[in-house]
Amino acid sequence: MSYDPLITPAVDPSGAPPDTYWRTTCQPTYFASLDGDHQTDFLIIGGGYTGLSAALELTENQSGDVSVIDSHSMGYGCAGRNAGFVLNSSGRLGPLALTKKYGADTARSIQNEYDNAAEQLLRNIDKYHIDCDLTSGPYYKLAHTGKQARVQVDTLKSLSRQFGSQARVLDSKMLQQHLSIQGFYGATVQPGYGLNPLKLVDGLACAAQRSGARLFAKTPALALKQNTTGYTVWTPTGRISAKKVLIASNAYSSKQFHQSINNRQFAVQSSILVTAPLNAGELAGIGLDAPATLMDTRMMKYYYRLLPDNRILFGGRGEVTGKAASAGQARLFNAMTTSFPVLKHKPVSHFWSGWVSVALDSLPRVYFDQKQNLGYAMGYCGAGVSFANFAGRRLAQQAMGMSDLPDIPLYTTALPRYPLARLRRFGLRALYAWARVAERL
Repeated sequence: MSYDPLITPAVDPSGAPPDTYWRTTCQPTYFASLDGDHQTDFLIIGGGYTGLSAALELTENQSGDVSVIDSHSMGYGCAGRNAGFVLNSSGRLGPLALTKKYGADTARSIQNEYDNAAEQLLRNIDKYHIDCDLTSGPYYKLAHTGKQARVQVDTLKSLSRQFGSQARVLDSKMLQQHLSIQGFYGATVQPGYGLNPLKLVDGLACAAQRSGARLFAKTPALALKQNTTGYTVWTPTGRISAKKVLIASNAYSSKQFHQSINNRQFAVQSSILVTAPLNAGELAGIGLDAPATLMDTRMMKYYYRLLPDNRILFGGRGEVTGKAASAGQARLFNAMTTSFPVLKHKPVSHFWSGWVSVALDSLPRVYFDQKQNLGYAMGYCGAGVSFANFAGRRLAQQAMGMSDLPDIPLYTTALPRYPLARLRRFGLRALYAWARVAERL
């Protein structure tokens, strides 16, 4: 992996796209780079879920000229590399943690936004006729210790009472009836969805272009400066004048790009492997015969799903720098075969890594400064497929001056800055080392 957000100044537009499994299923639409001077009312920096959804909201409301630029290609970052889980959540704080921190009413309002995000994503897939291999199936949250299994039981009682959760608890025996999986003590299960993230982002890009947005690939924003009429953005081959700027580059933001986002996030690496297709015996051996999504309760969570063509996707965190990305494949494979011993000789067809944006307080933000006419959305903590799309809409609504958004910290407060930002990776190495010992993986 060549790009490292704490070392590399910016994404190299001439670099090769990531060799993901998704790129074997989809040839993304080509968009030309910007050439010469350009003027726009709204400039969106970043062509992922957030930026493209913001462009759709602005153009559908006929709010003015809308332009989207990306350093490489639409979906080059996390939008085209993730596992394709559609979750009713974002950040790292669950409903009960939100209640403890912000109170019951605010927690319900935040959770309502997460629920609305998932529902809107499903509606938009239908609205824009996006063929993104959407599948429905069970979503399992697997307890990796007996203590976590007991916590799940107690937590679900509170979630059912306070938030109307429809999840069910499975004890270890019930779990084995659902899955032939080793090393877990129980689970919760509820309806879930999976999709092809690159097909989704390509569908959104095409929809945004049809709606009137101008999209430019291989157009990194090298500098952003405020002027008397708005902002000027310099690119390698041109210059853009914009009245308002929406930063939607998330973990792929250029190093020290602008004071509004500098040191307000920590880009953390996540890696994914995909196996060759499983045969009938292997599918029987893992107890899955239809698409499903799974995640465990470890601090360094592993997440996995059965893909529509019967491959296993298995992902997780653990490597700290871009140079160390390749080391994650062996760790992930060992973790996968510990859970599913029948796969110990299964070939791996693809392995890749990407960066997710982590907020200091584990809560994402969608924040637009009306006085500065500049805003951002980021900090999804690796759970952004549904909410990143929704956040783009909310960011655009703020940029348009809409004032009826929910009065919750997601939208009313800025991302806190990381103290001692240069020491972030020292702390991350220590955390990962401790977690590996504590969780025995």
